[in-house]
Amino acid sequence: MSVGKSRTRLWFLWHSWLAMPLWAFLFFVCLTGTIAVVSTEIMWLVNPAMRASGAGEPLPASALIAAAEAAAPGGRVSSLSWGGSHMAVSARMAMPDGTSTTAWVNPVSGAVQGLSTGNSFQSFFRALHGWLMTFPVGWYLVTLLAIPLLGSLVTGLVVYKRFWKSFYQPRIRWRQAPRVMWGDLHRVAGTWSIWFIAVISVTSLWFLIYMMLFHLGMGLGGGKAPVLLARDQIPVSATAPQPDVDAIMASAKAALPDMRLRYLWLPGTAYDPATVAGSSGQVPLLPDYVRVNPFTAEVILIEGGMEAASGIELTRTIMRALHTGDFGGLPVKLVWFAFGLLMTTLVFSGMLIWMKRTARATVEAVRGLRLAEGPSNA
Repeated sequence: MSVGKSRTRLWFLWHSWLAMPLWAFLFFVCLTGTIAVVSTEIMWLVNPAMRASGAGEPLPASALIAAAEAAAPGGRVSSLSWGGSHMAVSARMAMPDGTSTTAWVNPVSGAVQGLSTGNSFQSFFRALHGWLMTFPVGWYLVTLLAIPLLGSLVTGLVVYKRFWKSFYQPRIRWRQAPRVMWGDLHRVAGTWSIWFIAVISVTSLWFLIYMMLFHLGMGLGGGKAPVLLARDQIPVSATAPQPDVDAIMASAKAALPDMRLRYLWLPGTAYDPATVAGSSGQVPLLPDYVRVNPFTAEVILIEGGMEAASGIELTRTIMRALHTGDFGGLPVKLVWFAFGLLMTTLVFSGMLIWMKRTARATVEAVRGLRLAEGPSNA
């Protein structure tokens, strides 16, 4: 090979090596996303305060709020979150100094099992994965990966002939050379992850397009006027009246008897309604919201299901649920976690195969260049 061709080949390989940060970044995003899916469950394992037994009749919301505020003097509960019978109720409180504290309250005994301050492990990993904690630049960097991810899926299906055989005849030659073993693992993991890669890449692409349209000032549609109380519905008194939380919960339950309770948001101002959120099971991917007058416990509005939101809102909610796996409880989360690990392994194996192949080609190109330059220097 001539000196010119050898140098061109070497420049091409340098070009290939410069793609290494992209591979590493994609691996990082896949890994942090996989952890974020089960971040709450991870904290449940390591933090005993979050655990609870499902045995016994659960206490009313008012008792949980009273217990939380007694454990943090001066704190005012702004929301309650129910994670299931195995988890303590999360009571988010605003403190007098402007900070926030979360109390973990046993839903049966009412005992405060622990207090947490600052951002949670779940919030940290979701911010790290979603926008690298540098919004909006990080958001764009992460969601732009949807393009090479979707392209890799399409080109992989074209290159890997009769890929469907890996569904019923998966072959991984563990005792062969590492290059062979990693190649087999890459093909099998890719085949089994086709549906998952398609879901993640399409939803990520949606997040990218949505944010681009938002920052370009283009109308996304679906905007709704906030639900507020009329001035004449607010009682006049010397002290601010406290909402009857149990009556609010009873009204929401009567409005949607089949709703699985997830959240209660108390009003932040005198004009705000209380909001009870959950899932009635009619549309698994879409939550239900019941807006309740906090002073009279009268239901103001029920939002949920296919008919309660515009097309853009439905798409946004469904895309987020599909991306995070947060729509079917722990079983769906575990499926998303398993396939997230599989996709992370797929990226890692692809990166390893590419590195070995490029390193070998680089060594050969350098050797060829030296051989080509030898006679010319002589």
